[in-house]
Amino acid sequence: MVKIQDIAKATGYSTTTVSKALNNYTDISDKAKNKIIMIAKELGYIPNVHARGLVMKRSFTVGVILDELLGLGLNHPFFSGLIEAFRAAIEERGYSMILISNHIGNTGIGSYLDHCQQQNVDGVFILCTDHNSESIQQLIYSDIPIVLFDIPNKETHSVVSNHFEGAYQATKYLIDLGHHKIAHIYGNTFTYAGTERKQGFEKALLDANIALNEDYLVSGGYFDFKYGKRAMEELLKLEDRPSAVFAAGDIMALGAMQSCYEHEVRIPDDISIIGFDNIKLLDWITPSLTTIAQDTLQLGRECCNVLIDSIEEKKDVAMHKVVATYIVERKSCAPYQQD
Repeated sequence: MVKIQDIAKATGYSTTTVSKALNNYTDISDKAKNKIIMIAKELGYIPNVHARGLVMKRSFTVGVILDELLGLGLNHPFFSGLIEAFRAAIEERGYSMILISNHIGNTGIGSYLDHCQQQNVDGVFILCTDHNSESIQQLIYSDIPIVLFDIPNKETHSVVSNHFEGAYQATKYLIDLGHHKIAHIYGNTFTYAGTERKQGFEKALLDANIALNEDYLVSGGYFDFKYGKRAMEELLKLEDRPSAVFAAGDIMALGAMQSCYEHEVRIPDDISIIGFDNIKLLDWITPSLTTIAQDTLQLGRECCNVLIDSIEEKKDVAMHKVVATYIVERKSCAPYQQD
């Protein structure tokens, strides 16, 4: 096993300087640090995380809390992709990740804070639907650095997608295809994403001088397949059907597509559908779904950088990052056909 002394001998630097370089101290030159890290990699040096933690009084472990209403956990196609991107990013910065539960062994139900303290994590990445819950609020006001995903909060660090702009872009895309009878299957508006996406849809109609038809606004529940399916069934019953639908989540859009299939409504010949999120599942459906993509790789990196910078630089002023969305054109939308 390669030791710090071996790296010191190979580089000509002292063991103290080598240790500082490997632990990312700032009181040595970039030239020295880069040379030491390069030689360490060439020699196959593997850092002793436990020893590093003792020296720096950190565990080099961050917790991840996933608390979403559908109860899918890591089976949720969007959140699983985001967590994987976050994991890759934190490993590049020398940290590992553990999932945090509010069920602590045989002791029954504890709080997230209890579990975080038990695991001695340096910080926490939180993906949740209700940041006002007592358990999440405990973490926000604790001394553990945290970053919230998709929940702007003045009290702590947060990273969000630009849901408003993405929804505006989705709606304008349909308008540019000639559609003016556009429905919106919206997600629960007590969520930040649901509210922003609904407002983006309405603003795009307003800017295009298209009147908002209240019959074309249908709830898809908490971005749920069955409610997306049910919402589309309501739209298909209308005497004046919409020619296009913007579903505020890909899972809802898939439910809407299933309803169309069952009612022999052709996509995109009879109705165009656009979703939001760009989950991996879209690669395997027919017709393939046009959607607004959340950039999971960039979101994961931003969440990582905000959290690790907070841990290492002890930043007290809350950092807020907004990540742009973009459209992915596939086969589920077509130009409006005159009746």
